[in-house]
Amino acid sequence: MNETNGNENYIDYNELSEEKKKALYEEFLASYAEEKRLSRIFRFAPLAFAAVIMILAVASLVVYFAAGIGVTFIVVLAATLAALLVFVIFKIRLDKIRLAHSARYAAWLRDVKHVIAELR
Repeated sequence: MNETNGNENYIDYNELSEEKKKALYEEFLASYAEEKRLSRIFRFAPLAFAAVIMILAVASLVVYFAAGIGVTFIVVLAATLAALLVFVIFKIRLDKIRLAHSARYAAWLRDVKHVIAELR
């Protein structure tokens, strides 16, 4: 459905094909280097945290079977729990940044490409 705002036609974002949506997003990232960097952070930071948590969890299991419950096991287990806590805090902050990123993308779509997009 096209909406008329003043004398310009606006296209509904939901009516676009997936290929067109991806192309628009890639064009947005190419236009702004900071947004491209944020896009990489959205993709790789959670993976890095997950890898660290998995390594610490495996290390705690190895220490438990090798040395039993001792100071080393407690330290590794505490580090695993601390990494989980930091991940939760980071994820909350990352979601706020992602929302701002989505708002800038929606504004770019509206102003540059004349597409109506709703934030989800």
